[in-house]
Amino acid sequence: MGQAQVGEEPVRKAERVTEEVRPAQELEEPVRKAQLPEATKGEAGVERSLPTQPTVKIESPQDGQVMPWETVDVFVRVDHVALGEEEHRLHVILDNGSPIEHSSVLKPVILRGLAPGAHALRIFIVKPDGKMLTNPEAFSRIDFYVRRQDFSNFQLLDHPYLTVNLPMDGLAIPDAEGKVWLDFMSHHAPMGKEKYRVKAVMNGVETIVSTRDPYPWAGLPEGRHRVVIELIDEDGDPVPEIFARVERTFEIVRTVRAVNPREADSANLWLRKRQQ
Repeated sequence: MGQAQVGEEPVRKAERVTEEVRPAQELEEPVRKAQLPEATKGEAGVERSLPTQPTVKIESPQDGQVMPWETVDVFVRVDHVALGEEEHRLHVILDNGSPIEHSSVLKPVILRGLAPGAHALRIFIVKPDGKMLTNPEAFSRIDFYVRRQDFSNFQLLDHPYLTVNLPMDGLAIPDAEGKVWLDFMSHHAPMGKEKYRVKAVMNGVETIVSTRDPYPWAGLPEGRHRVVIELIDEDGDPVPEIFARVERTFEIVRTVRAVNPREADSANLWLRKRQQ
């Protein structure tokens, strides 16, 4: 038998690489600036900015819920703003009443002694000066019932009506310029000289407001004042809705200015000299 012959191949020496190793080159890309989120357009083409606007939502009771008791605890969620007694706070309107101030989302708004039947609840955020925020997300409304369902406070959501914030019932404190403010929001009623307007009659004096901006009353005397505020249409006729007319009674008390004791002493001395 023949033996297999093993062939020996010559050993090759390793060859040096003559190409130079090139360092990696950094790709220079233009730095792109962060783009702010674009505003979205809501109904009627109104631009509304995205998520940082203060918002309020009524979480309980729920819209259309029938409550078994005359006392109702209202729980609210507020985002993108801090609440406090001297800061932003909530104003709560039950049916067509005057606002109730509330400054904590950790505690519920307790409504006591509610009559059986339907009730409308409106809650909105106000600024430290008491005026309303204007973004739609800062306003929330629900309709609920106590014990039974009826139409005692019935106002369709898509019909024109008013939410009057200021003046509130009770004491009214004029601002630093001596003004008392009319502050409101119109719903499904575009404001304008030839559109919907607000008529306010106080102490027999009529005022027509054609814009959403707060309106000031200046120079009101001390004492009690009654004002009737109503939404009117293009023809100047009152809008026939239950929440299109609001009455408020407020009182301006005498402001006592602190007197410097030295000024008081000099004034008393001057009076004594005149009496002599």
